[in-house]
Amino acid sequence: MPNTPPLLGLPIGTPVLTPTGEVPVEALAPGALVLAVGGGAPFQPVIEARRVMLPGPFVRLRAGALADGAPQDDLVLPPDHAVLLDGLLVAARDLVDGFGIVAEEGAARAAVQVVLAGHDAVLAAGAAVETAPPEPGAPACAPRAAPDATLRAMLAWRAEVMGWRPSATPQAGPPAVVGSRRDRLAASPLTPAADPALPFKADRPA
Repeated sequence: MPNTPPLLGLPIGTPVLTPTGEVPVEALAPGALVLAVGGGAPFQPVIEARRVMLPGPFVRLRAGALADGAPQDDLVLPPDHAVLLDGLLVAARDLVDGFGIVAEEGAARAAVQVVLAGHDAVLAAGAAVETAPPEPGAPACAPRAAPDATLRAMLAWRAEVMGWRPSATPQAGPPAVVGSRRDRLAASPLTPAADPALPFKADRPA
């Protein structure tokens, strides 16, 4: 039995960051530049913007569920659509915790699959999410994995900080982790590879 390709797409109205600011995903057309954060060239042209219907269910990432300003507003994704976190692609369905990231039913949604020359990630509502592969079997921009204990702990801490879940024990800061992951996760679980000096960051809401 052949593998069913994952259902990917950003619902109509989702803001995507470009060199000139955020635009709704449906405004992207071939040739438009987007900020790519998967480790390749930072500014890449859209090769194709495929209109699709996503049947649902969906996963809702509440504003701030991943980090401050990530996402900036609630971000709705199909369950297969991956978020780039700490150098790994994690499917939205695997991030559901019932607090900051929740599964929800709903009617089918019109969406756009953003296609670049290679598989990458863009900033959608401030969160790094994968683009659609240009062709079946194209190499992914990062390994795919389920969330590990460190990421789970970080998401739980975010949910407590945002007041979505009660705190079991008082905690002054993010959960301690070891090695280089501590340096990356203490600030944010996101992994945009963009140059911190790029002017777009100054334009993003705090």
